[in-house]
Amino acid sequence: MNILRCFILYLTLWISLPSSAITLSPQAEISILTCAPGTELYSLFGHTAIRVSDPYQKIDAVFNYGTFDFRTPHFYLKYAKGLLLYQLSVTSYENFISSYILDDRSVWSQTLQLDSLTKQQLFDNLLKNQLPENRTYLYNFLFDNCSTRVRDMISESIKSPIEWHIRETDKSFWNLLDEYLCRMPWVKWGIHTILGQSGSRVATPQETLFLPDYLMQGLASATDQGQLLAQPAVTVFKASDTPVFNPWYFSPFFVFSICSVLIVLILQKFTSRKTVKIIAIPLFLTSGLIGMLLLFLGYFTLHPMTAPNYNLIWANPLNFIAAFFFLKKKLPGLVRKYLILYQILLIIGVPSWFFLQPAVPLATLPILCLFIYLSVLLRKRKV
Repeated sequence: MNILRCFILYLTLWISLPSSAITLSPQAEISILTCAPGTELYSLFGHTAIRVSDPYQKIDAVFNYGTFDFRTPHFYLKYAKGLLLYQLSVTSYENFISSYILDDRSVWSQTLQLDSLTKQQLFDNLLKNQLPENRTYLYNFLFDNCSTRVRDMISESIKSPIEWHIRETDKSFWNLLDEYLCRMPWVKWGIHTILGQSGSRVATPQETLFLPDYLMQGLASATDQGQLLAQPAVTVFKASDTPVFNPWYFSPFFVFSICSVLIVLILQKFTSRKTVKIIAIPLFLTSGLIGMLLLFLGYFTLHPMTAPNYNLIWANPLNFIAAFFFLKKKLPGLVRKYLILYQILLIIGVPSWFFLQPAVPLATLPILCLFIYLSVLLRKRKV
């Protein structure tokens, strides 16, 4: 598409359409684009967009619910608190596909089998949604994202209810996310830690559609009044097969296990109070800071499924305060009582969180064992 055509497309969609909608021709097609996961954190789970193509009207545009503006005031603070507004943007199909080819990410297309009236209704809804006063929305990673917005836009534009023939599974949100995180074990551990026990809830069939791949699978079998809603998926671009190498010795469980064993061996060999303090203080400070982050995300933001979080037991914000008392020559009685309670909670938590009701990542088990050991040592050696 040349520069003149791009200009006409943007001029038409952003100026003319809101006030007087364009009537699509019988040759118009509306399709759902599903993009494979990328390597960046924001693209780990793929992407979904809607393409509207009409050769008669010279329209070939992609409506994209996955954009945000870095120029937003207090961008990072709003992002951290779950208050960042995403928006519906429009770009040319050529530019959209080119960006995914450049990133070497596969793209699939499913043409919706809609009558002319429904196509027009869906197109009009997209144009209305693209108006400045309507285009922004409060993004929710699990329940209101680029994939769920596309699903809902289709459902709202079709008069009869869509029948989603989605097979029920026992997959939790943890399980669903893990399908994409296996190639990034440290990110997996971090997301599991942030989600906590809430992420172990089994997702309903409709809830699984927050993932673009699952929406693509759902569209493949969805029906409208007994007729398939979408044609079979067509590969628009096939990415190269790049093997992912994640050595087991770089996994969180192995790293935490080795570090914990080394620390125990050091403390067995060097039994002075100074050695215990040198090791305990930074560990308790770090766990306390992690706890503050989890507390903030769980109770002071709008991020989904971040509370309750049992990781706050081992990563207790009070650890940060306790660490400063380790500098004293004699440990205060209140801190000793706290360490006893902390140790008891960790001992109870090991069988509960890992074997009865998953609430803490398995890779965290060595950390819990280490903190149990340190709690005993700190009281026993009267530091």
